[in-house]
Amino acid sequence: MRLSLLALFTPLPLALAGPLTATPNNLASPDPDLSARASDVAVVDPSVFVPLANNFEITADTVTREYTFDITTAKASPDGFTREMYAINGILPGPLIEGNQGDTVVVHVNNYLDQGQGIHWHGLRQNGTGYMDGVPGITQCPIPANGGSYTYQFTLDKQAGTYWYHSHFGNTMADGVGGPIVIHSPDEGVQAGRDYDEERIVWITEWMHDDSETIIEGLKSSKGYRGSFAPPQGDAVLVNGVGQTNCTNTDDPSCFSPSPPEIQVPTNSRIRIRFISAAAHAMFRMSLDTHELKVVETDGTPVWGPTVHEVPLAPGERYSVIIDTNGKTEGDSVWLRATTALACMPGGKDQVGLAVLRYGSGSTGNETVGGLPNTTAWGDLSTAQAPCRGLDQYESLSPRENIGADNYALTSQFLNSERGSFLDHDGNTFAGQGFNNISYQNQINDPLLSILHSGGSCNTSLVANATFPHIGPGNIIINNLDANIDHPYHVHGNEFQILARGEGKLTAEDVDGGKVGLWLDNPVRKDTLWIPGGQWALLRIITDNPGVHAVHCHIGWHLAEGKLAVVIVQPDAIKNENFPSAWSNLCDGTNPDEFGPSRRTLSAPTTEPRSLFTPFTKIRSNLSLDGLKRRMILLRGEKEI
Repeated sequence: MRLSLLALFTPLPLALAGPLTATPNNLASPDPDLSARASDVAVVDPSVFVPLANNFEITADTVTREYTFDITTAKASPDGFTREMYAINGILPGPLIEGNQGDTVVVHVNNYLDQGQGIHWHGLRQNGTGYMDGVPGITQCPIPANGGSYTYQFTLDKQAGTYWYHSHFGNTMADGVGGPIVIHSPDEGVQAGRDYDEERIVWITEWMHDDSETIIEGLKSSKGYRGSFAPPQGDAVLVNGVGQTNCTNTDDPSCFSPSPPEIQVPTNSRIRIRFISAAAHAMFRMSLDTHELKVVETDGTPVWGPTVHEVPLAPGERYSVIIDTNGKTEGDSVWLRATTALACMPGGKDQVGLAVLRYGSGSTGNETVGGLPNTTAWGDLSTAQAPCRGLDQYESLSPRENIGADNYALTSQFLNSERGSFLDHDGNTFAGQGFNNISYQNQINDPLLSILHSGGSCNTSLVANATFPHIGPGNIIINNLDANIDHPYHVHGNEFQILARGEGKLTAEDVDGGKVGLWLDNPVRKDTLWIPGGQWALLRIITDNPGVHAVHCHIGWHLAEGKLAVVIVQPDAIKNENFPSAWSNLCDGTNPDEFGPSRRTLSAPTTEPRSLFTPFTKIRSNLSLDGLKRRMILLRGEKEI
């Protein structure tokens, strides 16, 4: 049987909100033959799509919350176009993980795909459990394909707010492997009852009609993907797993135009909306007709924020806003809009993802009682071609918990982010992305955390690193030297304070000479940051979490091209950590010399001595590598993110 996502997909799969120990329904049973991929699966059961439960007990008492994730393939039509996708328990987005600060989370992952997997818990620091961060090649070996299993276990330690999880293998995140995480605390700066009455999750992503492997192979080839070497614009925008495609642009005879998803909220209430961007490329500008958005959280940090008409949402970012439904009429509705920012997407077309926000009198709103909204967008929204900027760049975001920054750092480490021409470990030339003249090459079965634990060192020809030997304040300076490319950078294992931003390139002389004005008085804390092309940011971390923490662009296509480095914290302490045997067993029987899905080779080995890195701006048009030359020609002057 084949069903579309639309037919069954209404708000968000949040059946897990109430129980203290919960296992999600297995909505898409895996193929009985564990060595085979599930291929024709009914996606989504409407019984699990309800709002966040108002009776969730927010308490300081800690419990264990247990989940089972079955990762399978499914044929589905989230935007009306049928394709094979990946899903956790048959739903998109995957099951909600909801808990209280201090709870223990246990997730049993069964991988029925024909490729390895790893689940990253985006924004969770994993202090003391860095081996659970879920990055194959960095913190673990992959969960084996065709029925392999692994159990993640960690504590929701000293954090509360909006987070999410997703695959960190290749860019299979873009194929549907991801879901929301909500952590509560009686001490959270934004409180249910006091600050808001109910809450909803809005999950945003673009959606491609091709699978991620096809797209990555195209981007790595001499022809590009769809004739371009820039990351593609999505074929549709999905809001809570549902979108609308233009069927005239497809060759799918069964293509249809789904109705937009509906989010139901009560009248005369304050509603917290948790925006989560699972996008692999696009920045979205989130707005809600007739409603002002009061910003109260970013990336797990409660803030005193502005009241605005739109919120820019970069890949990986989260924002919470509060809206007021006082005076609204039951049954009426307005449009929620996710507008693609085109200034950082070359050649992009106007694209808006839509959802219906409908008012009802009950705690979960009414069933659909009317037609589509007739509301119009705010008149002062940014144009599609307006510069792409993070909200922190032009609005004040003051954390509700005041934590100042020290006026010194033990160590300052620089990560210069640039695309260019690289040599791989075999001496092959390829065009890619990187940090500090190094494009990440993933020895996927020989995780760096294991190497350091055994007393080895980081192979600096394969991955750039920023190392902090001692505990204390440390600076990470990211120089985005790609003048025409914006990047959303995510730092694993840490929340950072944004102490300064600027244009150009920040140098050690600037920092050591005190030439940079630092914001030390309660700077905003985040884990994902948008840095426009040709700009820099100075980030402060506290190096109290020993481990190997990835830092990378959260545009999945850039990550696949090598835009990843690592932050190594207290390498001596890593040697003394104890790792569970199940973690080590993931590497049994694997080839430690194998390179993972981010490796790319575009040409035969060169016989001429070359620098390991050449910026695109310095590559001459007379290169003998035809594929690389064509890539340079098409990219010249092109603006991408």
